[in-house]
Amino acid sequence: MRQPFPRSQRFMEGEVVLETMTTIAVGLDHSPESEAAARWAAIAATRREARLLLVHGYAPTGTAQGLAEFDIENIRDAAIARADAVAGALRRENPLLRVDTLVRPDLPIPLLLKVSEKVTLLVLGHHRAGWLERLTAGSVSATLAARAKCTVVTVPYGNVCFDGPVVAAIDVDAPSEKALEAAFKVSREIDQPVTVVCAIPDDAAPEEISEKYARVDALLVPWRQRYPDRRGTVQLINGDPHRSLAEAVPNASLLVLSRPRSGVAFPAWTTSVTRAALHAARYPVAVVDHSAS
Repeated sequence: MRQPFPRSQRFMEGEVVLETMTTIAVGLDHSPESEAAARWAAIAATRREARLLLVHGYAPTGTAQGLAEFDIENIRDAAIARADAVAGALRRENPLLRVDTLVRPDLPIPLLLKVSEKVTLLVLGHHRAGWLERLTAGSVSATLAARAKCTVVTVPYGNVCFDGPVVAAIDVDAPSEKALEAAFKVSREIDQPVTVVCAIPDDAAPEEISEKYARVDALLVPWRQRYPDRRGTVQLINGDPHRSLAEAVPNASLLVLSRPRSGVAFPAWTTSVTRAALHAARYPVAVVDHSAS
């Protein structure tokens, strides 16, 4: 029987986070979305017998950078209190889970990018994008999904369940093996089927639809053999995938996407299907790097 971890650790400035065990990191701030992400990550870490690391970067931004030392100390103390409170709640809910915290006076994006080099999964809260975020590179979660060195999962507040299929969105002309692999692994963890979705034009002829369905179904053959206990089905979706992909399977537990093959520079990322689905989805989204080893 797995035993509870005897202790947890709080990491502060200047400390290096290195562990031999699998680590899932969570980007934490003072929002309810980040706490929802932490709860999702705790469930995933428990299933994988992994360590959970709550990461809080509290460096002031913009005009706040001129704050007095007293104010900076208040910000630091609030960040520590927030991380300790969330960690304590997760330990009470998951007694077998090791939960550590990393609280540093860094900007969130650089800190989390550095952490992503050392962990297997980075989990972030997802909030509805405003008009400025939709016009530019986007939110912290979108930026990290584009640039992190590991798979990134974004979790919306209040829309988390594990009772639906794991959805993998693919381009049949350039399918991502990493997206399919991630989808089948998670489906086994949560004991749910896999649905592979692929977009087709609204005006596609019947023979074109049949041909694309057959090609997508053929891609699943080796995965069905590798995961004989998992049911994998194909669903074709009509229309522009930028609009339709996020709502293709309304009750999904997780939507798995790959980063654009054209790269994550500003033009490629901002016009990508992955970014559009990331902003629109009402359930957790995993973004994998199809080229990752």
